[in-house]
Amino acid sequence: MRYRTVTMIEQRPSAATAPSRTGSRVMIVEDDRDIAMLLSSILAEEGYGTHVVTDSRQALETFERVRPDVVTLDVMMPSLDGISLCLELRRNTDIPILFISAKKEPPDRVVGLRVGADDYIGKPFDNDELLARIEALLRRAQMSHDTSGAKQLRFGRFVIDSGSVQAIAGDRQVQLTPTEFKLLRTLASEPGRVFTRDDLLTGVWGYEPGSDTRLVDVHVGRLRKKLEDATVAEVAIETARGFGYRLVDTTRGR
Repeated sequence: MRYRTVTMIEQRPSAATAPSRTGSRVMIVEDDRDIAMLLSSILAEEGYGTHVVTDSRQALETFERVRPDVVTLDVMMPSLDGISLCLELRRNTDIPILFISAKKEPPDRVVGLRVGADDYIGKPFDNDELLARIEALLRRAQMSHDTSGAKQLRFGRFVIDSGSVQAIAGDRQVQLTPTEFKLLRTLASEPGRVFTRDDLLTGVWGYEPGSDTRLVDVHVGRLRKKLEDATVAEVAIETARGFGYRLVDTTRGR
């Protein structure tokens, strides 16, 4: 039996009464046309521009043509699966990516986040939660690229530049997604302070405390690996067991 969500998800208010998201474009990659059209309808009624791709092999070409603000991906697709597509997208873009999948067990979510997705939601999903997560992704991306009040955080030769939205190790840029950059900037804003997972969920993701602490753990792991791969020795992200994470300035005392 094919999976259906039409009868499981309530309808949204009409576009006339919904808040406008004019200019925000969402590319929906979903091989089940019914689900794809449902997602498109939900988002369009909230004022989003949507572009549906039901053949994942065409997703990269469509992405280059459309240049969306957010991409939603299914995991299980016959031609090119969502995990492989996410990896391909991450080679060239830091665009926010949200997995929407029936594979919703913790191991599946962890895999999706580790390959570069910013968030993951299971099917069937609640309309309000879906919209809230997309809004949070857009808000986070906008905040990461907001140059107002720009400043630099310096740790020796490692610089976190909020103006250019770059983390620079010596003469090389560390490639980070908007979520990873905001996570790094948040931890680096108060070196030595232990940020609880709930602190990071609310401050970086804009989610309610306790909603998804695994999201924090996976992103911290990804950020650590990128810093290690770039041989950044000036800072280290430590785990405060049972509490959360802190960034340590290793240049102090040098």
